[in-house]
Amino acid sequence: MITLTAEEISQFRSQLADLPQALVALDAIEECEGYLDDAVPLLVMRETAQEADRSLNDLLEKCRQFICQEEVREFLKSGLIAPIVEPLAVSAGIPLGTATALSILVFKLGARKFCNVPESSV
Repeated sequence: MITLTAEEISQFRSQLADLPQALVALDAIEECEGYLDDAVPLLVMRETAQEADRSLNDLLEKCRQFICQEEVREFLKSGLIAPIVEPLAVSAGIPLGTATALSILVFKLGARKFCNVPESSV
């Protein structure tokens, strides 16, 4: 399970202060004691009023093409989530809060690892 510490949640709150739906996502992550694996389905249910019909892996796969663009990977590598949340939501057709949690999840996993980019690649 991938988790966020209270300090990391606080850092993301500062970074995402202009996106109310992203802050709601951080509240849900906090509610799940930092467990992103638990927060994503909770967010999907809250944002769509439906049970999450896709697994976490399915949602990540839906986002892979967008996330694996070099510019997006660079933002994630730098810990910058704010510039990619809204474009990810639009690109993958998912709610903003869910996009926030998935962006943070890929940041924690490591974008290079998620996208299977060798370390020697630039």
